[in-house]
Amino acid sequence: MTDELVFSTTSGKQKKQKKKPSGGTKPTDGPTKMRLESKGRGGKIVTVLFELSFEAKEAKTHMKNMQALFGCGATLKNGTIELRGDLCDKVHDYFAKNSLKVVRAGG
Repeated sequence: MTDELVFSTTSGKQKKQKKKPSGGTKPTDGPTKMRLESKGRGGKIVTVLFELSFEAKEAKTHMKNMQALFGCGATLKNGTIELRGDLCDKVHDYFAKNSLKVVRAGG
């Protein structure tokens, strides 16, 4: 027999701690941008708000308000707000009523 170590509890594969994303990015100076996406979503249309001009905590509040007002699903991912459905006109009206700027991005 050899004197090689077969098993040890002091060494081995250790799980590395993953850093959790902060849930948002720093607010931008310009207006919030809005676009429609359907790619990678099974053909379903989603209204995406990105380059948000407010903090993550305020973004969550706006998301919940829009979700309740429009009667749709919503999520906050990587500093973007995703609303299920084509809600560009309603989002534009919501932002105008709250004295915020939003512009349409893309085609």
